[in-house]
Amino acid sequence: MGEDLFYHASKLMRFALYVELWPHILGALGVLALLVRWRRAALWFWLLSLGFVGFVMAAPVDRWIAGPLEARFMANPDLTGARGVVLMTGAENTDRTARTGLVNTGEAADRILATIALAHALPNVPVIVAGGQGRLDLQGHSLSEAEVSARAIREAGIAAERLTLESQSRNSAESAVNAAAIAREITPDLANQNWIIVTSAMHMPRAISSFCAAGWRSLIPYPVDHSPMADQWFSGEYRDKVAVMRRALHERVGSLVYRFTGRAVSEDQTFALGCVLTR
Repeated sequence: MGEDLFYHASKLMRFALYVELWPHILGALGVLALLVRWRRAALWFWLLSLGFVGFVMAAPVDRWIAGPLEARFMANPDLTGARGVVLMTGAENTDRTARTGLVNTGEAADRILATIALAHALPNVPVIVAGGQGRLDLQGHSLSEAEVSARAIREAGIAAERLTLESQSRNSAESAVNAAAIAREITPDLANQNWIIVTSAMHMPRAISSFCAAGWRSLIPYPVDHSPMADQWFSGEYRDKVAVMRRALHERVGSLVYRFTGRAVSEDQTFALGCVLTR
């Protein structure tokens, strides 16, 4: 599958994973069924809609789906021997930043904050900021996610010459490939350079699998932006639960698609090939 076709297909598929819409869609199907006098079908659609909402409100479904993803790699890993940092963008709001002239972020801003902290803690290591416009742009804005993150990092006191921007990628797989080309210019042997990968904990398994497929080895996963999840039955807010479920389903489906199309390796291969130093 060509990169452009894959990109657009993946964005369209993402809409199907908006868990928040599922009960509304079922309810609408019930109305349509009633209009054509399929009363039993309409009743089933409505029951499914109410049942879905009730089950999500009662059960810790978000933890069941997202918990294993976020627990795949430990937080605060040992950074001994780290030679560089790669920030996976995704927290930036490029539209608002372009419109206001100020750095605007949304969810996952912890990625930027963690990169700033790492850059201060490791003052001699280079930082690659990887990410273009990771969504369909209908506004004509050309500002990339990497440019927004880099500006925030510079404003936090990190020297511009330490930063290298990768602004062409549109997804994690492209970021891994493009960042590898940049990293090889800095440290030719990616096999033993201990680069730190900064991204959200839920996104980290797919990111590491993509980087492994792109030839990276000896990576240090640095997961941040851990999600709030229900600890037990009848706890947590419905809105928060479905948001976590949506992100987790996106990551799980994305990982399967990446592996099927050769853009990522399996979890077992990630460790067998020596792609990570820590679990």
